[in-house]
Amino acid sequence: MDGIHDLGGMHGFGPVPIETGDYVFKAQWQRRAFALAELLGGPVPYSADQHRQEIERMPAADYLKLDYFEKWIVGAEALLLQAGLVSEEELRTGRKLFDVDVARHPKVDAENLVAIMRSGAQLNFPDDARRPRFTVGQTVRVTKDSPSGHTRAPRYLRGRTGQVVAGHGVFQFADAVAAGRGPEPQHCYTVAFTARELWGRDAEAADMIHADLWESYLEPA
Repeated sequence: MDGIHDLGGMHGFGPVPIETGDYVFKAQWQRRAFALAELLGGPVPYSADQHRQEIERMPAADYLKLDYFEKWIVGAEALLLQAGLVSEEELRTGRKLFDVDVARHPKVDAENLVAIMRSGAQLNFPDDARRPRFTVGQTVRVTKDSPSGHTRAPRYLRGRTGQVVAGHGVFQFADAVAAGRGPEPQHCYTVAFTARELWGRDAEAADMIHADLWESYLEPA
């Protein structure tokens, strides 16, 4: 979807602050927000792509105002409401008012969460036999599609031309996962764009932008 979260190429927001050192969390509540959002993905259940989609649906004023981890909580709350695990009153008061069906939403304890995060997940499909539509060196154009749901094709790339510099095999398609349609696996590529193709003649002539893009985002140029 086209929302305030897609800030690439927009003017007026000032320089991007660069953190130094080993910064991860600045406050304890941020640690808790991160842990809760990750933990709730199991019993609800929801995927990272569904969580991102809910954050993208936030009102623009809230998105610009809230801390990064506050947005994580807003996204998790929306998914909890959709699953019927909480009510608006419970979120407002912080008081539990009804029991949860543990058969449909099994509990995940902290130890299991840590083990899951350390082990990671296999998201590509190494045995998928489908042939890639594009080859390294081929010139491609990003489609001008403007979907109403989650997409990993940044707005500033749509309609722009670049060159395929790598193929990464077949992966689950984030847009489909966010929409609840399942993995819909397809090939993923790294595409290189010149900065001037994206930002115009005022961009640095030698700068390049590399983006990982799914096959359905691309068409031959």
